[in-house]
Amino acid sequence: MWEPTNWRDGYFKSDVRTVLAEEQLQIPGLRILAKHTLRNAIPPLNWHYHENAFEITMCTKGALSFSSTSSNYKISGGDVFITTPNEIHSTDEVPLSLGEVYWFQLETNDPSRFLFLDTAAAKVLIAGLNGIASHVVKINAKESEYLIQAFHFARTEANPYVVASFINLFLHILILSSNKTKFQLTPDIGKSLNYIMDHLTLELSLDELAAQCLLSTSQYKQKFKKQVGISPRNFINQQKIELAKSMLLEGKSITETAMGLGFNTSSYFATVFKRYTFYAPTEFLINQKDKEERSNLWE
Repeated sequence: MWEPTNWRDGYFKSDVRTVLAEEQLQIPGLRILAKHTLRNAIPPLNWHYHENAFEITMCTKGALSFSSTSSNYKISGGDVFITTPNEIHSTDEVPLSLGEVYWFQLETNDPSRFLFLDTAAAKVLIAGLNGIASHVVKINAKESEYLIQAFHFARTEANPYVVASFINLFLHILILSSNKTKFQLTPDIGKSLNYIMDHLTLELSLDELAAQCLLSTSQYKQKFKKQVGISPRNFINQQKIELAKSMLLEGKSITETAMGLGFNTSSYFATVFKRYTFYAPTEFLINQKDKEERSNLWE
């Protein structure tokens, strides 16, 4: 039986990932504030929890998968994934794919030490967070700027009161957004999504997809990304790779799978496959076989 890890991040900085911890932030209640730009897929997150802390993850680019012990969630640009204090979560063996995320962790057990707020205001904000019923909340690009600005100012060592103010505003927006009616796709983008899913074996042209929506290619790309959260090409590739996984598991060869999904060469297919899954096709099949064998041991 797996044992979840009590995960606590420390300060870290690289060209793609920055984690600012309590020592750098100096903001009561804010445990970390971080950003990660995923240029290639990375290994999945194991099951873990954050003791006495909310974790709030905002996806600004790409699409990611998260799991709680009861459900799986897919988020994309404009989505925020929320876990409550001590809630066990992971990516359930799904690698983190291409994209960009900002996230932070909040300790809410002491309202007298929370984002420099007075105790009464802190209690109202904490109650609002506890009242969010969904793990995923959708916000718009303008609203996401509050968290982006909080990270920007924290990274440049600005006044911590300024950073805390942006976090405070972002949290209030998150609470309000959680009560809004779920966003619906416009008919043209909804029809385009259905067409893509029905024609994944073809080499799909963005110009043709845009024409079907009576839009220019640039208008189509902008409208698609605004509603779906990721670019149309990114969405198409993701769906092709998901279908490729099924085809490979059904016994089709790498070359047969590549040609069947409209890739020009099997080597290019393997490159795209690894970019989105972290594994080459052959490694994926080996991992799936190992996973099945481990599963059989528990039966």
